Amino acid sequence: MPIRVQVHRPVCVGAGNCIAIAPTVFDWLAGDYGKADVVDVDSVDEEIIREAALACPTLAITVEEVGELLAWKLPARRDDGRRVVKTFMFTDMVASTNLAELLGDDAWETLLGWHDETLRGLFATHHGDEVVATGDGFFVGFDSPDDALACAVAIQRTLQRHRKEHGFAPQVRIGLHLADATQVGQNFRGVGVHEAARIAAVAQGSEVLASRETLEGTKYRGSEPREVELKGISRPVEVISVEWQ
Repeated sequence: MPIRVQVHRPVCVGAGNCIAIAPTVFDWLAGDYGKADVVDVDSVDEEIIREAALACPTLAITVEEVGELLAWKLPARRDDGRRVVKTFMFTDMVASTNLAELLGDDAWETLLGWHDETLRGLFATHHGDEVVATGDGFFVGFDSPDDALACAVAIQRTLQRHRKEHGFAPQVRIGLHLADATQVGQNFRGVGVHEAARIAAVAQGSEVLASRETLEGTKYRGSEPREVELKGISRPVEVISVEWQ
């Protein structure tokens, strides 16, 4: 049965999972690398499109069977969600496209495998639950800001140590945000998720950038709070660059 695929742009946070899984179906919206767009639904099997929809951290993609106009969404109906408070982490490898081109496919896959294994080990050590991998980064939820901050610091220190001992490790930017959200299955959605993703997007390489409320009541310190404008968010957000060295 023919299907209709839509990206709900107000919900899309530009994670890029759909593009990584089905690059002929999805691509960046022209002029906006923070939003995805549908390019060619007929270029791959429906199963791959549904996998890409499932991988979206904010459930921004719907797949409809045109004949019956039944919206297909994963992992559950909207009324199955529950409100939770989490500290959300988004990580992103800086200049990953350039690295992949420079290294070549085999070396890039080796580097990416090491990156994924290293970060996943640290998520597990600090009680983080991986929500989804974003190709060259992760979306992770933590029950406490302390665990999330400890994990972020451990990631940067581990990468720095690897650079000193082995000569190279990729730069990773990390964004953290304490917020409430709707949990649906193992996924989360809501403004707080958008804010966390956008905080990560404005972080620099090897920086841990957290919203001010994430650090309140913890032992972690950083720069003076500053206000930043986050794409798609109507109000400015106060952020702090966390000390980790």
